[in-house]
Amino acid sequence: MKIYLLNVAGILQPESQSFQYPAHNKDYGIEQDFLIWIKKQNGIVTSNPAEADWHYLPVYWTRWHINHNFATNDEGLAKLQDEVSKAIIDDKKTFTITQFDGGTLIDTGGAVVFTAARTINPGIDIPILCSPHRRPPIPVKKKYLATFNGSFDTHPIRIEMAKRFAGHPEIEIGGSLPTRFYKRWLWAKNYNLRTLESYVALCPRGTSCNSFRFFEAMQLGVAPCLVGDRDVRPFKNFIPWDEISYYAATVDELEELLMNLDKKDALKKGQKAYQYWKNELYYQKWCKYIIKELEQGT
Repeated sequence: MKIYLLNVAGILQPESQSFQYPAHNKDYGIEQDFLIWIKKQNGIVTSNPAEADWHYLPVYWTRWHINHNFATNDEGLAKLQDEVSKAIIDDKKTFTITQFDGGTLIDTGGAVVFTAARTINPGIDIPILCSPHRRPPIPVKKKYLATFNGSFDTHPIRIEMAKRFAGHPEIEIGGSLPTRFYKRWLWAKNYNLRTLESYVALCPRGTSCNSFRFFEAMQLGVAPCLVGDRDVRPFKNFIPWDEISYYAATVDELEELLMNLDKKDALKKGQKAYQYWKNELYYQKWCKYIIKELEQGT
């Protein structure tokens, strides 16, 4: 397989963005990560677009949209559309990588879009990654079947989940807690600690179908459970997700899963999840699966 890197205007690759999420994350994401990786693949990259099987469109979609007020009132879209249209040679041979909720937000023709945060937009699912969390120097004792920390207003399934498990002694559903240690390390009310205290990390969908929490839990060695109407765990043809994670389409399914949870199995899934995150799905590791997807005729 040969891939040609399309030439894009410099403004389509902003050097930074005005807002970072999650709060602990560096100003770096999968869009920058894949471009760095593909440039190092000398056996794949070609300088001749005619001989290429695929053309890669290296736009930093997330930085662009964040810097243009999340495309509110279509801010920035006309300029973005114009520059992207200039860059694309053959849309049927083009693919791009985006993390932004809603994808590119412009017309890319028949281009294949690999997306980390689908809402209603189509796309091929990929990991939504962030900087690693700190881990304590000693093991954390398990206290809960499952926990969740975060906002509830980004999707109805979160509200339903909170109501269903309110007051449950083994399932902790909390509000927005800090994602760094600070003084709350001593109070054990930190996102990291609560996750580590769990057999399962609840990762309900929000605005998008995916969740940073899913891959954060993997990094912390806790079995993640994606909760939502779409199973967006990426690279299903290559990653044995049922061996390292859980999925529940509804809160009813989630309740049944948790009430029948095999704790020993959950611990094994968490340990294996960490190994997959470290060796297969972290920055620079996940990129090879894009090539595998393209080779399958995506």
